[in-house]
Amino acid sequence: MKLPPVRRRRHGKLEELTVPDLDPYLTVPDDALVGSATDAEVIFIGPVGVGKTTAVETLSSVVPVNTEVVAAAPDEFTSPWKKTTTVGIDYGMWEHPDGSVVGLFGTAGQERFDDSRAPLNNPDAGVVLWFYGQPDLLEEQLDDWLGPAGGRDQAHRMCIALNFVEEGAVEEMDRILAARDLSAIPVIVANPREHDDVARVVSQAIGFLKELHS
Repeated sequence: MKLPPVRRRRHGKLEELTVPDLDPYLTVPDDALVGSATDAEVIFIGPVGVGKTTAVETLSSVVPVNTEVVAAAPDEFTSPWKKTTTVGIDYGMWEHPDGSVVGLFGTAGQERFDDSRAPLNNPDAGVVLWFYGQPDLLEEQLDDWLGPAGGRDQAHRMCIALNFVEEGAVEEMDRILAARDLSAIPVIVANPREHDDVARVVSQAIGFLKELHS
């Protein structure tokens, strides 16, 4: 069997690599693992610097994969206190108290790295929208991120986590959601550096899906 050619970009030029014929007698070990050994998946999505990478690192029971790099233009793309940015998919795994294993996916906040949001294509994954908890920013953040998270049709698998929360933020978020007939989306105040906070957010995202599929 001959595979189609593979292309890659190197030094600004597109190269075509020919993959050799596969050995027809090639066998796969019985214990080979394809994909992640998880019972559920939760994807973190939201603006740059809100705490998605930190949340993965805080909750993961294993050493997580981290794709943060020093930002090329921190003044343009990042908060003043944040000099790095995610360029791929951050990944970790959390052993839930009920014994199940949850895959944690942190995605890039910059639009130019939107390929990192591929895990959102899994219809059985929960989605956590991490937002800055300033009341005057909430509606704009919802406008920006509801679409990438799947839109209204996927609202059943979403919850919203607010970080850097100011007074009145939860009430304002609830008001905005109610005005858009999205009140079923839970709103949780969560610090991505606090294990219990992130665990509560992820458990909410998983539990919401379990209720729908029960």
